[in-house]
Amino acid sequence: MRKEAMQPNFEELAQSLVKAWNAGGRIALPAEDAAPRSRADAYVIQDRFAEILGDRCVGWKVGAAVPAVQVMEGHDGPITGRLFAARHYTSPAQVPAALFEGYKIESEFAFRFRNRVPARKRLYTRAELEPGLVLHPGLEIAGHRYAASRGGRKSTTHDLIADNGACGAYIEASGIENWRHIDFANLPIDARIDGGEPIQTFSGEFFRDPVDILVETVNGLSGRGIDLAAGDLLTTGSLTLPVAMRAGQTYVARFGDLATLRLSFL
Repeated sequence: MRKEAMQPNFEELAQSLVKAWNAGGRIALPAEDAAPRSRADAYVIQDRFAEILGDRCVGWKVGAAVPAVQVMEGHDGPITGRLFAARHYTSPAQVPAALFEGYKIESEFAFRFRNRVPARKRLYTRAELEPGLVLHPGLEIAGHRYAASRGGRKSTTHDLIADNGACGAYIEASGIENWRHIDFANLPIDARIDGGEPIQTFSGEFFRDPVDILVETVNGLSGRGIDLAAGDLLTTGSLTLPVAMRAGQTYVARFGDLATLRLSFL
């Protein structure tokens, strides 16, 4: 991985974000003159966040991978972040609500790589990557570590990238080896909290083929000099409206006949 120069204010921000991650807390959004102003800045901070945290990276998440979402939320492109071993779960999962207060739950498709995908200059194609993928329906606990501010600036794409891509934790179902027949765009997803009303599923311009998202993300990581290891997981963004949960609640998502995931906040 290529290394960039680390500004003192970026080091301070990375340290503060890790403390908030470990404590389930929040920090003030940095002032505009101390905040990352580009994707390059943001990924320098995110990489340093990972170094300080010291946890094993088990894969990657991507958010805002659909152009319509980018326009709606004001992002300049997709947002990637790391999945860490200590916050990676298998369904059914029970997680401490105190670590994720204010975070939201999203149903997603993810894929595990059977083989290493080394960084290279030439772009990867779908035809190259698709045969080496195992499908894992999943849930992301998504949220950033910045406190809400009144009258101040709003968080940007670069702020969220610096904060590990606004990732909190990930829950996966068992792998599905033979998945290429699946019509992802029309697979019914029934997600509910405590058996309540079904959560909205994204479709139309708010849906994008998850394998295409994966290929784009792999090439983005490769362009940063990042290899994907055999066994790494890569998520492909939200399929359902992100919703908040409270302690004592349970989120259940049924991905057609493929899998049912369960997440309980304790």
